[in-house]
Amino acid sequence: MPGQVRSTFSPRAGAAPAPAGRPQTGGLMQAQAKDPLPMPMPPKETVPGGDAPKAPILGVAPRDNRDLFDAYVRLEPPGREKVFGARETEKELELRFSQLEKDAGRERILFPEKPALTADEQQVTRNLAPIAFAVEPSYVVYRRLYFEEKNAERYGWDFGAVLQPLVSTAYFISDVVWLPKHCASFPHRRFDTNAGLCWPGDPVPYLLYPPEFTVSGSLVETAVIIGLAVAIP
Repeated sequence: MPGQVRSTFSPRAGAAPAPAGRPQTGGLMQAQAKDPLPMPMPPKETVPGGDAPKAPILGVAPRDNRDLFDAYVRLEPPGREKVFGARETEKELELRFSQLEKDAGRERILFPEKPALTADEQQVTRNLAPIAFAVEPSYVVYRRLYFEEKNAERYGWDFGAVLQPLVSTAYFISDVVWLPKHCASFPHRRFDTNAGLCWPGDPVPYLLYPPEFTVSGSLVETAVIIGLAVAIP
C-alpha cells in the first residue's frame, strides 16, 4: 500500500528463532524488563520545628528537614546595642545559648560545672621594688658656641699645612667681629644641641654658614660699632 513503511530486514540463514515474548529489532535480542516491586513507604512522622517528610527517592529515606542552626543564623542585621553594648558574663552567655536551644525545640545545653580553683580567699599583695632605668639620649645639650668652625672642627675638613691656618684665622676674626650680634641674638636660647646635625667624621661637603641677622642682634652690633667709633678717635 502506498505510504506504508516496510522493513528491509532479512533474517540470516541458520539463525535460531527468537523466543516468544522477546521482540526482535535490528537483529539484536532485547530482554523485556519486568516491573520492579514497589518500595515500602516509611511511616509519616511529624518532625517538631521542620516540614513534613518527603517521599523517598530510590528507596532512600529523606533526611531530617530541621535546620540545626536555625537558632543561630539571623538574617536581620544586629542593632547598635547588640554590636557595641553586649557585655555578657560567662554565666549570661551560657543561659542565652540554653534559651536559644529551647526556642528551637531542642534540649537545653548543659554546660559542665566549673571546679573551684582554690578555697583560700586570702588576697596576696605583692610589694615589688621600683626599677630604675638609665636611658641615654641620642643627643648632647651644651652651651652656645660663639667661636666654632664646623667644617674643620666637626667634619674634619683640612686644606693642608699652609691654607688651613689662614682659613681658621679668617673664621676666628669673623666670629670676633660678629660676637655682639651672636650674644644678642636669641637671648632666651642660651643652650644648643647637636640634634639634626651630622655626626663627626661623616662625609659632609664643605658648607658656608653665613651669619644670621636678627633685630636684637643687629641693634646691639650697630651700637657696639658706633660706640667703638666714638671711643676710638
